[in-house]
Amino acid sequence: MQYKTNSLRHGDKSPTLSEVEHTANNAAWPNSPTLRLKELIKLLRVSRSKAYELMKSDPDFPKGIPLYDSELSPKFYWTHEAIAWAEGRAAKFRRGQEAK
Repeated sequence: MQYKTNSLRHGDKSPTLSEVEHTANNAAWPNSPTLRLKELIKLLRVSRSKAYELMKSDPDFPKGIPLYDSELSPKFYWTHEAIAWAEGRAAKFRRGQEAK
């Protein structure tokens, strides 16, 4: 992130308005009904290796849908399934905390 220096004397480094808006836009839920793997990883805030691990071990993790008929086809993921999975994980965590 680049900072605009407002005062050379004090070295005040506060972000410009456009930088704040850009950061806020990146943190929002996606507008598209579908996600690519990169976007899914960003949305769920997991690493690529953790995403692949969850794909194998968690039956509720969003399933990729091939774009065309081939084993090597890129996949897309439904946004609503990713959000539902994250909400389900949060609910499971809360139930575990309440049981303690």
